[in-house]
Amino acid sequence: MFQLILQSFCPVPTAAYNFRVFKEAPFDHGYDPPSPGSEDDPIESNLVRQELHRIITSRHFRTSKRGKEFLQYVVDQKISGNGDLLKERLIGVHVFGRNPDYATGEDPVVRVQAGDVRRRLESYHSDPEVQSDILIQIPLGSYAPVFLLKRSVQPDQVWQGSLDTATDPKTETTGPSSARPREVNESSALSPTQALVNGSNGLQTLEFDDHPREVARPSSRMGVWLLAIPALACVTLLAYFALSYIHRSPAWTLKAFWLPASVATKPILICLPRPIVYRPSEKLYDKYQQMHPNAFATREARRDQILPLLPTDTIQWGDMVPVRNSGPGIGAVVAAVNISKLLTEQGIRFELRFGEEATYADMRDSPVVIIGAINTDWATQLTSGSDFVFDETRGAPNIYETAGAKRVWRMEKNDGIITRDYGLITRQLSGKTGQFLVQVAGISHFGTEAASEFLANEKDLTNVLQARSINLQKKNFQIVVSTDITDGMAGPPHVVAVGTW
Repeated sequence: MFQLILQSFCPVPTAAYNFRVFKEAPFDHGYDPPSPGSEDDPIESNLVRQELHRIITSRHFRTSKRGKEFLQYVVDQKISGNGDLLKERLIGVHVFGRNPDYATGEDPVVRVQAGDVRRRLESYHSDPEVQSDILIQIPLGSYAPVFLLKRSVQPDQVWQGSLDTATDPKTETTGPSSARPREVNESSALSPTQALVNGSNGLQTLEFDDHPREVARPSSRMGVWLLAIPALACVTLLAYFALSYIHRSPAWTLKAFWLPASVATKPILICLPRPIVYRPSEKLYDKYQQMHPNAFATREARRDQILPLLPTDTIQWGDMVPVRNSGPGIGAVVAAVNISKLLTEQGIRFELRFGEEATYADMRDSPVVIIGAINTDWATQLTSGSDFVFDETRGAPNIYETAGAKRVWRMEKNDGIITRDYGLITRQLSGKTGQFLVQVAGISHFGTEAASEFLANEKDLTNVLQARSINLQKKNFQIVVSTDITDGMAGPPHVVAVGTW
């Protein structure tokens, strides 16, 4: 097809090249082949292990404990020659602690983790600061890693895919069958008239015959193609602009944001904190009411009104009792309502979990939305190591940046009243549990409320993601927002920082 199009635009006979194939030992394009005389010269295992150590200790893997365990396991098994253990079910059992009879179709943890590791490896290998002669890759469709040697090859000398060959004057045949294998001299170098191409038996060297020959002129059918090509180009261009418009719409962005949860086999878990609350005991209320008979009209009023003790009054610790069935704070409730509405609009099933009801085992099997941060132990653990994290410093809790400018955001107060708070939105394609994870949290409940409000705003969320060119299918990201507090109410959220990895 390409050859016919090329001929149609050439008014004079076109020079063609004959491709002679020289077979070498199989290896991926762009990397050092095995030494001549050896079919497959493997890389020394100690070199591979050294490179593995550099990879899992790099910044590209610092936030993924699961990714490190997965990559360590598959590389160890490949080096040890245990290829039979590189199966999805066995990886799920040995790395992720699944039962031997677990249903891989319903539990995609291995596939999800493999995709995350591939993305991290791609980021690692493209990092200009990484200087290494060895590449560790996990090809699509397989969990068995490959180990490759880098090689300096000009981009125009590396061709991907197969090539159609021109007529060979010695055999009078066309196509790849005219390629003739021959031996390669060990001292021969890749000349300007040679290229590298992936063949069925591995990477092969093609030599270009510099003797031009006349090529047959296009047939009468070429007129149809000449008319069809502009029309096809117009249709393709229109389709491109249409898809670009759709992909930039707020509705599509919101759908892409929640896509991992919408395709999951289990409902997404909305996990809310259950803080410990203390209240005056009934005995203390009775004592106060004896001295002030008209203080509370009913016993229910004790739940709705503040006990008006004087600052100089003293009480015993026994006069305060914990409330076991108290719910989350106002900010967490508002955030849960906003996110529940979002998920309902997207047609995504969800379940609520409070406090200890949300177990780590549950979060390994289902996508998760975590509301709150500092007052939830497992929330802090699951998002540790990200670009932005919460600090529980006594008296001055804050959000701080772990790298780069090391910025810090703290609550602002005036006479003990909060006047500005900060919230954090975190989205991970594959968190430490191996599942899709979203966290909406603030330093106080004002920040939590503001963060959920920003997440629910399709337009503002889309503007930030598109301004930073964040690919929702490949990238994790965090957004720090601020909100001004007026008369005890959080104002509109404003973006102050964005991080991606």
